[in-house]
Amino acid sequence: MRKSFCTTAILLAFGFVSSCGVAWSADAPLENSDCVKCHAKVVHENQADGGKHKTEVGCLDCHVGGHPPSTPKEDIIPQCSMCHSGEAHFELNNCLGCHQNPHQPLHIVFGDDNVAACNTCHPAQVNEIKDNPSAHGEFDCSLCHHDKHGYIPDCMECHEPHRPGQTYSDCITCHRVHQPTNVTYGQDIPNKDCGACHGDLMDTLAAGTTKHATLQCVYCHKDTHGYLPACQDCHGDPHPQLMMKKFMKCTDCHKDPHDLVK
Repeated sequence: MRKSFCTTAILLAFGFVSSCGVAWSADAPLENSDCVKCHAKVVHENQADGGKHKTEVGCLDCHVGGHPPSTPKEDIIPQCSMCHSGEAHFELNNCLGCHQNPHQPLHIVFGDDNVAACNTCHPAQVNEIKDNPSAHGEFDCSLCHHDKHGYIPDCMECHEPHRPGQTYSDCITCHRVHQPTNVTYGQDIPNKDCGACHGDLMDTLAAGTTKHATLQCVYCHKDTHGYLPACQDCHGDPHPQLMMKKFMKCTDCHKDPHDLVK
């Protein structure tokens, strides 16, 4: 035991054994394959989810300049700026605040105030939410995009659905998530989606006996929520001018376009 301890001490003094007990020579260059001998956990993390830190660089591309004890540990820990520069995102302070494990750089842990950081890569989305005020703009990006970078939340994590069975795909047919109050839609929206909020009007329309009862809501209320068409958009001027002058509004006689009186 004494002999083994003394031998190890001598080898350490001359740089022939690593801190984990694996013998190596200070004069022999290390290979990337040597790293796993002492740093198995780190290597496996990188191999499993290292992103470009796995595919474009090797251990020794970042950890340059030797190995302890001949080289102090702090001298072989790289600065992110050694590779990452020239973009606004790379000028942010405290890389490890979000990218806590550089061997798994896309496992991002968000803090409490991330808008400025998100803006360096996602300015279109940040500007969209700023230019279209809504309750969504009152929160940090991480409230919705939590857990992992790239996470897309389901609207129902925060919101009650308009109708039973509603899905995220249904939500985004009308609501753009970064400007949710600007409701727009195509001509394929079913009446049941409109009826989720306007159930009385949907039921009135469906109970009608005129051609209006066969139409989709979006046939008349085109493209943008709240759009009210003029009857003349479809019907032109169907009555003589004298009658039109006497009854200025179509609803003076026909009462309700959802329950049309002939």
